[in-house]
Amino acid sequence: MAYDKSPPFGGAHDQVWAECNGAVYDQPVRNEQMVHALEHGTVWVAYDPEAVEGDDLDALARRVDGEPFLMLSPYPGLDRPISLQSWGHQLKLDDAGDERIDQFIHALRANDYTTPEPGARCDAEGTGFDPSNPPPFEPGPPGPGAMPVDGA
Repeated sequence: MAYDKSPPFGGAHDQVWAECNGAVYDQPVRNEQMVHALEHGTVWVAYDPEAVEGDDLDALARRVDGEPFLMLSPYPGLDRPISLQSWGHQLKLDDAGDERIDQFIHALRANDYTTPEPGARCDAEGTGFDPSNPPPFEPGPPGPGAMPVDGA
């Protein structure tokens, strides 16, 4: 499925959501699972693996690891080094130390007023999603029938 924003921050998605209780993925994950987790109130921290590494990557991982309704994954080809997504919201940044990362997470994680499925589960137990072997990321530009990302 194609989206008109990269990374997507809303729109159509698969039935199965990504594990989002502080999951730190070392490989890119299929957008459709990540978007479904956003619908549950998750904040997804994506980073360009060519631009964010070492101490900066460690700092992002420490913010996310084990924290409910947060997930981190590489996202090849980002137009900025870091991109944060929640349902209907996106913030792109250049610096892993930017204070707006914590502000975005604080304001939008599990926010009952901004997520379509408040109170939904964030663990993927029993859904068929395997966090140790997630569905592969499918890079590429949106096609002509791209799904609009309007948070609806």
